[in-house]
Amino acid sequence: MDTHLDAMSDDQLRERVHEAGVLGAAELSRDELIATLRDGAMTRSEERLVVGADVVEIGRARLRKHVVTEDVQITVTIRREELRLEREPIPSHAQSLVTDPDVFGTDEAFLTPDGGTIFAVTLHEERPVVTTEIVPVERVRLRKVIHTDQQTVSGEVRKERIEVQVPGQPPATVD
Repeated sequence: MDTHLDAMSDDQLRERVHEAGVLGAAELSRDELIATLRDGAMTRSEERLVVGADVVEIGRARLRKHVVTEDVQITVTIRREELRLEREPIPSHAQSLVTDPDVFGTDEAFLTPDGGTIFAVTLHEERPVVTTEIVPVERVRLRKVIHTDQQTVSGEVRKERIEVQVPGQPPATVD
């Protein structure tokens, strides 16, 4: 029986078991701790690479809207009125004597600065009128797309090796 183990405190036993590489030493009872240290077993441990990913900012994008002015030409159809003098002779069978002596009007009508009876015709034309209106033409947005790539990472890991020395046999290593 190993009396020096019996003389150790529980905390000292847990520390020795932990140093021997036993996981869960905190949950073991005092008798289990002593039995673990007396069985002559050793735990070999090694490090493993644990790879994760950090999210880091690689740039910023933004949408900014501003107004620019450009010249635009549009062809538009416009109408205008013109005068055309049309003369139509009265056929001889429709001609008759005028019986009204004032058919030409009074003498005073011909003494005006315009020189007589005036028949006025008003002419019209269309002129282009330019205005603007605001019309939505497109929606623009930035959307993130996630691409997945494969990267190979490397790092150093440590491993414990246990050397076995048994009398009468050559030394061996356990990896």
